[in-house]
Amino acid sequence: MNLSLPAFWAVIPAAGVGARMAADRPKQYLQLGGRTILEHSLGCFLDHPTLKGLVVSLAAEDPYWPTLACSRDARIGRAAGGRERADSVLQGLLCLTELGAT
Repeated sequence: MNLSLPAFWAVIPAAGVGARMAADRPKQYLQLGGRTILEHSLGCFLDHPTLKGLVVSLAAEDPYWPTLACSRDARIGRAAGGRERADSVLQGLLCLTELGAT
């Protein structure tokens, strides 16, 4: 059986500061198995053959994102995170529209 997988876009909200975690950095940047949690999350999508692109919503002053190798991946757009997760998702969706997602 030959199933054709549809192409897709994704939004990853990652603008939180992880205040309840009480760590020295937002929880998406904590290491797990040699990679950050955010890198693990993005990898699931970046490794998919039909990904058209994705947007990650991040805090405006996020100092950790530029240190990740995946931050230079041309398939990843960046959106400003919002006050609440829903705001970050909305900003990500608006950014996808600007990138031509349909």
